Amino acid sequence: MRLLFILLTLILSINMLAQKQSTFVYELTLFESYKHRSMWTDREHNIQQEHVAYLDSLEREGKLLIAGIIDQNLENHSGFVMLQTEDYQEAFELVQQDPSIKEGMMSAKLRPINIYFKYEE
Repeated sequence: MRLLFILLTLILSINMLAQKQSTFVYELTLFESYKHRSMWTDREHNIQQEHVAYLDSLEREGKLLIAGIIDQNLENHSGFVMLQTEDYQEAFELVQQDPSIKEGMMSAKLRPINIYFKYEE
């Protein structure tokens, strides 16, 4: 019982730290039905343009630190976006506002990240 209490306390502590964390990464993955560009209509192309414009706006606001595509091949296509926000809730809301998420073209997994090394110019 004591071990269970310690474990639950640890999990809650980690969760609280994640919510206070200010740097987050969300990984984007295309849903199966969009993994072949030949199946895309004008709607999907427009969503992707809106997605890129949205990321650009986050960069201009100073919230996007870095973003990129992990694999250009649509069958394994995924990307990542690193955000600098006040807290988890803000990061979560930004992810939900991404047109590719809002329109159901991609799924996202949001995680806190601790940056230990960063190149400074």
